[in-house]
Amino acid sequence: MAKRYTSKEVVERLQAEISKGKPLFIPNCGMGLSAKLQEKGGADLIFISPTSYGRLKGLGSLAAFLPFGDFNQIVFNLAKEIVPMVKETPVIAFSAPNNPLLPHKEHLKILLELGVSGINPFISKIYGEGFSEQIEQIGMGFSKEVEFVAAAHEMDMFTFSYAFSPEEAEILTEAGSDAICSHVGATKGGAIGAKTAMSLDDASQLSQEIFDAARKVNKDVILVAHGGPIETPADAEYVLKHTNAQGFLGGSAAERMPIEKAIVEATMEFKNISMSK
Repeated sequence: MAKRYTSKEVVERLQAEISKGKPLFIPNCGMGLSAKLQEKGGADLIFISPTSYGRLKGLGSLAAFLPFGDFNQIVFNLAKEIVPMVKETPVIAFSAPNNPLLPHKEHLKILLELGVSGINPFISKIYGEGFSEQIEQIGMGFSKEVEFVAAAHEMDMFTFSYAFSPEEAEILTEAGSDAICSHVGATKGGAIGAKTAMSLDDASQLSQEIFDAARKVNKDVILVAHGGPIETPADAEYVLKHTNAQGFLGGSAAERMPIEKAIVEATMEFKNISMSK
């Protein structure tokens, strides 16, 4: 059963890895087996992720944001499957604070009771600027995500926030985010990866702008990169070498794509077995 940690305890664990000169690796997780294997491989955090759940159904990341499922209920259900599979690694929930019928503190108490140590607020901007503006107009957008970070910070939960821009990074860090992750788009590659026109240089430049903005507010905030063209360990290494990033968050790159490759290769090996005549 996973241990529940305070914000300070999670930050100390992460900073200890950074001080050793080791990059942080933070995988998304959509099932108990992944959590068990991710911990065995040395993951620094395990993220309960409805997007991973959608990917493991063969649907793709954005399926989690469509109206045929309850994003938060998926998190609550997955926590019951994932938390028992983890021994020491802090478990974090990618959870949606946009529902006005689920107050932030009530939401966070549910996660704490499930053994979750921190949160990563759902990002309404993933739908695009137009939707993001409209959902904010009715008080269910980015401002709710900022409030969620602040509420979790007050409750001594670790807070990890995606930022699409330097402005967002500054706001989220001021709200109390312990870690800021540059989000440069959905991950490309594999069978159901997204399309992206962004190069690794573009991703590095935008990430560094986001990191600089976060560090203006808190010089100790942890910096992580994610998404877009950052598909392989070599891609992550490139971004780490060209920015101040201290780690990489992998969604498709950490779970879906390794599974795709392993299953295809195993199936082909079995199909190529020689049969005696």
